[in-house]
Order: sequence, then structure tokens, then C-alpha cells
Amino acid sequence: MLTIAKLTTYAKFNGDIDGWARAADSDDAARLTGSDWYLIDELLTNLATVASGRDSAAFAADVERRLRACTADEPTCDALRALASNVQHQRGTD
Repeated sequence: MLTIAKLTTYAKFNGDIDGWARAADSDDAARLTGSDWYLIDELLTNLATVASGRDSAAFAADVERRLRACTADEPTCDALRALASNVQHQRGTD
């Protein structure tokens, strides 16, 4: 289950799993697993696809369902959407 704390750790390392693996302190390492990291990556990719408009209604609905199933609460959903938006802006893909 993704939480605000897990997303904060992900953002702290700018989505760089190698940096996290090498430099995470004990709190960062305990807060987030590799599986969490890959789930965040997957959801960010899917949210970017939805935002681009290059998806089907069924895909968008599935992403929303998955997002709600994998996050602890609505603030976490909102934080993940904000993180996806920030990533898109940084990459210039919005």
C-alpha cells in the first residue's frame, strides 16, 4: 500500500532507484521496498499515458481503479497525481 511517506522518499531520490539503493539511510530503506518503487514507477507511467490522451477510456478507468486500490487514502492519490504532473513538466511531456 502506497503512502505519503513512501511517495516522499521516492521524490527525495528523484525516482532514481539506484541512488536510493546506494544512499538510503535506515529510515528511507525501511519505509520503501523495491516493489513499492516499481509500483510507483508503473503508476506514474500510466498516469502520464492517461494525461497524454493516448489511451482508451477502459485503460483510464483501469488506471484509476488501480490507483485507488494501491494507495492508502485520497491524499496519497492526490500526491501521486501531483508527482506524475511534476515528472511530466520536468520531462517536457505535458
